[in-house]
Amino acid sequence: MTVISKENRYLSLKLATLFISSVVLSQQAFAYEPSHSGGISVGTMGLGISASNTTQLHLIRGDSIQWRTAVSGFDADDEFSLSIAGTDYDATDYSRYSIKGGIDWYPIQSSGWGNDVFLSGGLIYQNYSANYSANNKKAYTVGSTTVNPGDLDSFTADVKRSEIVPYVSLGWGNKIEKTPGFDFQAEIGVIFSSDDPKVELKAQGSNNNVTASDLTKEKQSIKDDLGGAFAFANITVAYHF
Repeated sequence: MTVISKENRYLSLKLATLFISSVVLSQQAFAYEPSHSGGISVGTMGLGISASNTTQLHLIRGDSIQWRTAVSGFDADDEFSLSIAGTDYDATDYSRYSIKGGIDWYPIQSSGWGNDVFLSGGLIYQNYSANYSANNKKAYTVGSTTVNPGDLDSFTADVKRSEIVPYVSLGWGNKIEKTPGFDFQAEIGVIFSSDDPKVELKAQGSNNNVTASDLTKEKQSIKDDLGGAFAFANITVAYHF
């Protein structure tokens, strides 16, 4: 009995030692500071996914710099209305996709909310296309010609844009530090698009009085209205690991 008791005590001690060792090792495994982040986002650029990583770069003492890439986009088959260059259109077959890559700079190191404030900048590739049909139930102007209801069966504009342009943004959240876990990020910014999207116009109807000169003028008006800088916003739920 004594031998068995000693063996049981030895076995119990060995199991306890293994258990304690496993707990210590597991705590050590989860005690690391994360350096990566993956997230799911939604915003004016559509639904997307993003990835971030810490760097060893610094601009000032105590700051933090992360790189971030994101892919987003959406398709819209449902019709919606908008005004372009003073003409009311119904938009169909609308799609926008983008790939963004840049740097997030967190200049503040503190225990408060300012710790997660960041400035961001980089490049974005955007691919955009849409078909717009003018509202023929009321009068509108094409170039220098007034089109009244019944003059045209349809007046359409196909707009496409594919380019790589810079962006800047301001946001809060997703600063990778401390422990693994979920985080939140909100961002607003400006994309500096070119002033030259591709525009194709078509005027069809038996009483068509729109000239080639009118189409040229209207095309430029649409380019001026749709080109240039525009704002974007998105929110992201991320996980640090």
